[in-house]
Amino acid sequence: MKYPLIIAFEMSSYEDDAFPIATTWSLNNGQIKSTLISPDEEWLDQLYEQGDILETDPDTLIHEGHSPKSVMEELQLDMEDSPLYCLDPYMAEQAMTKICESMDREYDLMLRPAAELMASIPAAERELCRQECLGVLDLNERQSSDQVRLWLEMFVRLGADDQDN
Repeated sequence: MKYPLIIAFEMSSYEDDAFPIATTWSLNNGQIKSTLISPDEEWLDQLYEQGDILETDPDTLIHEGHSPKSVMEELQLDMEDSPLYCLDPYMAEQAMTKICESMDREYDLMLRPAAELMASIPAAERELCRQECLGVLDLNERQSSDQVRLWLEMFVRLGADDQDN
């Protein structure tokens, strides 16, 4: 079975100027990659100026996270020629824009809404499957790794790979 590439982000806040602190994406073989993102100095300066507090300690992000550049390079290697689906198009574009700006590059990846993967499946059936997967697998929708795992599980359970996407 070939799985879709799905990406999700955790952001520093829900504001328009938020920056990515973690990302997770799936591979065509169903494996999942997840990493913290080491924040740019500008991102932290902005955070401190606004007096915001992160759920994750900034020192943890700095010491355990990967640079935006290394995250982007690895993602592009993993993508090959496959489309990249995102769970929240607005948040994903915001995160990718911040990552690319930190490298002085233009954002140029094409993101597709993950909902396209199951467009032919009735909404009620998708929601029932989503609720079941959340409960059975004890997933937290706020964590990027659980978001990707949820959508991959739904993809398999609903037989979305058999549908015409």
